[in-house]
Amino acid sequence: FGNAMRDPALHMCAGNMTLGIQTAAEQLSKRGYRRIGVAVTQWIVNRSQFGYSGGLFHWQQSLPPEDRVPLLLFPSNDISQGFDAFAGWMQDHRPDAVITFDTHVPGWLSHLGLRVPEDIGFVAHDWTPKMPGLAGIYQRRDHLAAAAVDLLVAQLSQHEHGVPDVPRQIMIPPQWVDGPSVRDVDSTL
Repeated sequence: FGNAMRDPALHMCAGNMTLGIQTAAEQLSKRGYRRIGVAVTQWIVNRSQFGYSGGLFHWQQSLPPEDRVPLLLFPSNDISQGFDAFAGWMQDHRPDAVITFDTHVPGWLSHLGLRVPEDIGFVAHDWTPKMPGLAGIYQRRDHLAAAAVDLLVAQLSQHEHGVPDVPRQIMIPPQWVDGPSVRDVDSTL
């Protein structure tokens, strides 16, 4: 799954990370959030082929410059060690909502004296059904797995083997999941 291996270039199935960031940002915007930040590691940005950063930058082009929160790239791929970088980013840029891959962040927000969703919205970009207390982007891994099996069956039935001349990339669209870590749409009216 995903873009974990670049060489050799093989067929792959992945969630559409760019669409996920844009969907999350649009959903947050509908709920009245204006300064939406994304916090990820360089490893995640690379693995998504810049889907996170590209999705954010593209979406931000429609915003006034004062509402564009810079991407936070954690200094280490071990996000659990990133509190200081996160706290500095929060102080410098004051997002009113955060989209991230990591579940340490709600605790960090609480440590900074911020209440979710009263003071800040939180979206888990890799939401799973085990996260009922969070809003998020569900990558639909069941559909990813089914697409990977379909791709493999097609290769076997067509007697394809080896490194493909033109690798196929199947992108599965994510799904927004409402949750109590963001305001209701109705509460912004």
